[in-house]
Amino acid sequence: MVVVWFAALLLLLLSAGIAHSGGSNFVTGALPPPPSGSTRTFNSAAEPAIRSDPSGSFYIASENGLGAGTDAWKSVDGGSTYFSLVQPDALSSGTSGVAPGGGDVDLAVASLPNGQFPTEYNVYVSSLTLGSVTVSASQDGGNTWQINELGAIVPVDDREWIAAYGSDTYYVSYHSIATGLQIIVNEGTLVDGVPTTVATYSAINPLQLDIFLGTTANNQIGNIAVDQNAGVVYQVFAGCAPGLQILACTSLNTVYVAVGVPTLSLFGQQLLSFTDYVVYQDADTGANLANNFPNVAVDSAGNVYAAWSDGQNVYLSYSTNQGTSWSAPQQVNSSPAVTAIYPWIAAGSAGEVDVVYYGTPAQANFQTCQSTGGPYDCQSEPWYVFFAQNLSTLAGGQWAEQQVTDVVHYGGVCQGGISCGSNGNVNRDLYDDLGVAVSPTSGLASVAYSNDQYGDVQGTANAGLCSFSQSNTAACDHTDFATQVSGSGVLSGFGMPLFPIQLGVMVVRNQLSP
Repeated sequence: MVVVWFAALLLLLLSAGIAHSGGSNFVTGALPPPPSGSTRTFNSAAEPAIRSDPSGSFYIASENGLGAGTDAWKSVDGGSTYFSLVQPDALSSGTSGVAPGGGDVDLAVASLPNGQFPTEYNVYVSSLTLGSVTVSASQDGGNTWQINELGAIVPVDDREWIAAYGSDTYYVSYHSIATGLQIIVNEGTLVDGVPTTVATYSAINPLQLDIFLGTTANNQIGNIAVDQNAGVVYQVFAGCAPGLQILACTSLNTVYVAVGVPTLSLFGQQLLSFTDYVVYQDADTGANLANNFPNVAVDSAGNVYAAWSDGQNVYLSYSTNQGTSWSAPQQVNSSPAVTAIYPWIAAGSAGEVDVVYYGTPAQANFQTCQSTGGPYDCQSEPWYVFFAQNLSTLAGGQWAEQQVTDVVHYGGVCQGGISCGSNGNVNRDLYDDLGVAVSPTSGLASVAYSNDQYGDVQGTANAGLCSFSQSNTAACDHTDFATQVSGSGVLSGFGMPLFPIQLGVMVVRNQLSP
């Protein structure tokens, strides 16, 4: 009995300084600066992507903008701390301070070892280069990178995404501006370590005229994901409602998933055949479901999940038959996340799902500084990162939501992409997305997100590029992380209550109130 009480007391003492919110505990922190010789001196990047490898390591990449490259970080202690990697798309292995990429970053990690290093998994980072896509690959855990600055076969591109399959296959999807917003998918592999395209597909099938006619003229591309067991590729997007008479539309009220099924193998590479399916069509023809961005994920049993925001709430549907049919949407967010945007999914075992998003207790996202009543307006509207979990999604389970950060932004969040300005509190400081990944070894999550609040953290933009008075402006933008250190994971329906702290490796840089 004495041992039990001593253990309980020890857990209580060790958990001091950890964010207690809902059923799980999270630690939060700012990521360190990039190494010497990078294109940036401080962590001033935004719009991050995060993935995990089968060993439990986490990788984060975040963008600096076209021509300024991307920053990257790695954690080998379950997301408790992160250290900087050389910039994935910088020339001369990250020592020259010159990088052709840096726009719209995404990240992928292989599910099987690469064969070059028995315990390493290929890591891929994609970002926009002017007119193309830079794809970088590392075979040694992010220590060195090989770069293809012309990774997109079809030129004049925008908003690319990347996903990995098996040991050495990857898929890059992007908007082809030259072909009228067609969604192109490149299949690639490493040739002497260099990422190289071997096949190219159209995700929006030209033979499905009721979808193709309107959607190729107006759509919002989301991410791409791969079923690691079956090799099926899923590309999510929002577009015009299906109909043969549609040539274009003003409201993207329909969520689609393009399903790429392997049909045959050519010289060791599987080839795909894409079919497009409606996930959800809003009855309101004026609804906009393209709120940066629709998102797709696959669990370990092959079930597929799609999430989107209508600008007010985050919804999720699932498919148990490889995207052919979809469930009725479930609303994920709840009060205090009255308004929720930018969803991202991480899936574990069958039906076990984590979703993150930016949320606010305000009744609306005041993008135009026009208050609709209530205690908030575009100057005072607070935004936080929220984490929602459902361990029985396929059986109609409930979403458990919790706030996992302090305020990351005050005011409206512009969702108009490059059309956004930087006018006061109506700006694009949170950019267009955030991300969550789950450790396969623990089932616990780590989140990467943008933050424009001043907080005197050495190594971030706050240390040298902004002052307290510049909070809520791009000058203070930097990338933070929040990692789950206890509570339920998504490896089993029973949850995984774990020891809440690792002595000697925990660095808590930002403490939440209980």
